Amino acid sequence: MRRALVLLHRWLGGLVGLGLAVLGLTGAALMWKPWWVSVPLAGRAPTDAETLAIIEAAGKLGARHVTLPSAEFGVAQAGLGEGAGAYLAHDGSLLARWGSSWDRPETFLFDLHHHLLMGETGELIAGWLGIAAAAFVVTGLILWWPTRRTFRPSALPARLTRPAIIRHHRDIGVVLALPILLAGVTGALMVLKPLGAAIIAPLSPKAAVAAWQAKPPAPATDAAPDWPAILAAAHARFPDAEARMIVWPKTPGEAVVIRMRRPQEWHPNGRTTLALAGDGAVLMARDAPAAPLAVRTQNALYPLHAARLAGSALALPLRIVMTLAGLGLALLGSLAVVTFWRGRVSDRKRSAPILPQGLGAG
Repeated sequence: MRRALVLLHRWLGGLVGLGLAVLGLTGAALMWKPWWVSVPLAGRAPTDAETLAIIEAAGKLGARHVTLPSAEFGVAQAGLGEGAGAYLAHDGSLLARWGSSWDRPETFLFDLHHHLLMGETGELIAGWLGIAAAAFVVTGLILWWPTRRTFRPSALPARLTRPAIIRHHRDIGVVLALPILLAGVTGALMVLKPLGAAIIAPLSPKAAVAAWQAKPPAPATDAAPDWPAILAAAHARFPDAEARMIVWPKTPGEAVVIRMRRPQEWHPNGRTTLALAGDGAVLMARDAPAAPLAVRTQNALYPLHAARLAGSALALPLRIVMTLAGLGLALLGSLAVVTFWRGRVSDRKRSAPILPQGLGAG
């Protein structure tokens, strides 16, 4: 059994280690995006007047949705479709615009982390890499247990020899086991929808989840959005909530959607949702803190995965821990590939037949 686990662990590392290294390194960088993105951040949420200015400016750009500024990321981000977007200041002025995810480092890293630059296919691969990371943790802990008395963790291998790298891999893997497991499981459950449904859905009755996810009724008229009335209705429905995202109707006659964050929510953009007609009539209201347990569990996956616990004192400690896990995963994954394939080459050399002198020359 132990030999089978060793083979599984080694082969997994050799085959998918670089993929995990990419996810770990890009994830660690994205957690600190507000600190290195090259736009001036105001560091506060907008007023209602500023929100209206942002909505007007984003609408003129043809935005499909706009995420409003927050204390953490103090500019608005408009989504223009097909990887294009723009940053807007609180007064609606244009700070930056890009035509694809390749045009800015933060959008490129986001696409690399979420989609591996391969669209939906890459997203599924990233989800299965999360499963692989969880499998690494479980098998690694089992294999480490008999050697626990030699536990000597260090940030880097003492030497770049295969035995030293393996010892470092074993010990640092144990130190970072829980945060790597958290990142792998939450990422996989978000991306691999059938798996997430199978695990999370039993937490609540199907009828309750279906009622929560029901589509809003169509507006009675297809009047153009009256944004002051829409914002006033949203604030009246959830007075303690902060508007976080505005989603334009995809076609005339559909509802405007506003995402809001109530103080109890971890998600930085909130999961409290309102669908409104153009005149501000509320068609549907979903209060995220009152959602069925299965829905609340699903909503908690992203804040835990990205270490973005809005309004929580644990936000910074978790971000530091998950950053170390991402950097550790990058180191573990890349060195696992190097040692595995170096070992394979060495094994072939040792097993190659030694010909008598003078043979094999023709």
